[in-house]
Amino acid sequence: MLATGGITAAYATSGSAVSSARRLNIGNCTTEGQFVSCSVEGDISHPRNISVQVWATSPQRITVSWDDLCAAGFTSGDRSGQFTVTAGPHKKVTRPVPLAAGHRGKCTPDVLVSLGSTGRLHAYLSGKH
Repeated sequence: MLATGGITAAYATSGSAVSSARRLNIGNCTTEGQFVSCSVEGDISHPRNISVQVWATSPQRITVSWDDLCAAGFTSGDRSGQFTVTAGPHKKVTRPVPLAAGHRGKCTPDVLVSLGSTGRLHAYLSGKH
């Protein structure tokens, strides 16, 4: 079973400059079953950071694979990696997704989370401008 979810991140500003970083929802996914996975992908412009938060309905191992593609003018980069955490309903785990070269432009992070057993899985991908 594979469930996907994604939201393109966007924001609007007034004529004045925005001085503080704002947390922005890039996307989220939820799925349940045995050994299930879900993915989240979206766009964020000029990110200061990107992070993923995961948890399950019962404490268990969750594997997170991530990829971040960024481009700004003639500069672009791609970074990827993976980590495994133990998370549950009372222990949500948040980890950074490292920024690739070109992050002063637009980035498209892509996260795949996989459950190590049976249950309900949640992932929340966000970033700051």
